[in-house]
Amino acid sequence: MVKVVIQTFAKGALVALFALCTLWPAQANAASELQKQMTRDMKKCGSTTEEVACAVEGKDGWLFLQESLLNATKRWTDNTPQIIAFKDSLESRGIKLIVVPVPDKLLAVPEQYSDKAKKGIKLPQYKKWVEKLRKHNVTVIDALDKIKELQKNQGNETPMFEPYESHCTGHARLVLANMAADSIAPLLYGMNRKHYPRRDTIVDGTGNLYDLLHGEEIEYKIKEQKVLGTDGYKYRGSKKAPIIVIGDSNVGQGKSYGAHIGAYIAAATSVETFTISKVGGGNIGPQMFKGKSSFLEGKKAVVWVFDGRELYGHFKSPEF
Repeated sequence: MVKVVIQTFAKGALVALFALCTLWPAQANAASELQKQMTRDMKKCGSTTEEVACAVEGKDGWLFLQESLLNATKRWTDNTPQIIAFKDSLESRGIKLIVVPVPDKLLAVPEQYSDKAKKGIKLPQYKKWVEKLRKHNVTVIDALDKIKELQKNQGNETPMFEPYESHCTGHARLVLANMAADSIAPLLYGMNRKHYPRRDTIVDGTGNLYDLLHGEEIEYKIKEQKVLGTDGYKYRGSKKAPIIVIGDSNVGQGKSYGAHIGAYIAAATSVETFTISKVGGGNIGPQMFKGKSSFLEGKKAVVWVFDGRELYGHFKSPEF
């Protein structure tokens, strides 16, 4: 059972989810009711202002993280200077930075959270975040609209998210990897290529949100595409690879059977990648090479993957 703790909002802690002045009364009312529902769910988790490890129940068994609601309601900290500095630091070493915010489950499938969100949840601050980074020549993989469209049109066959898990599915990771690969491609002309084939496989679902809510695992199967190395076994990668993939658990998701983003990028580019992931460490990407500058010698690209639901928070400044 989730412990219910009622607390008073800190003044100014929440920002409007919608530009109400531009909505018809019925739309404005729906937006208001949706925000009230989010507030109630966050209170059940114990906080409307800070992240809590807590799963929130949506519709038909779908589960969401409390942090997703926080990201959709809290005023964002401007973390773009740290990301721009990271890009500049890598660029000075001849390395391209590819920033990959993984679309948040709540924004990708809002209709599974509430009937009040059938028309979607739009965050103007996300659009401004992408625009500011791109203005400073940071390559950002903005896959939110594409993930939403694929979920709507192909969700029954190739779902982008599933009910019991906070991470996106392998199908969505493949979309992100292909978009990142397109950005890396111009850097790879003349390089030796290797074939890394993909094979369909059935694996156990993780169900991390179900475990978080109920304190027990749930057994179910999901379909993934694993990537094979040149030896015919699951893809592993090498520290000598010219493409480095870093970030949080989204980077490690599927790694145990060769279905992680790094493997998918290798399959898409035919160039080896190496993956470095730290659970819960999406915002520390700029510090992952601290004291390891020599490791970056000869690298062509760093692909930085992290949860889009963490964009409201602080990001570390780069250190090498």
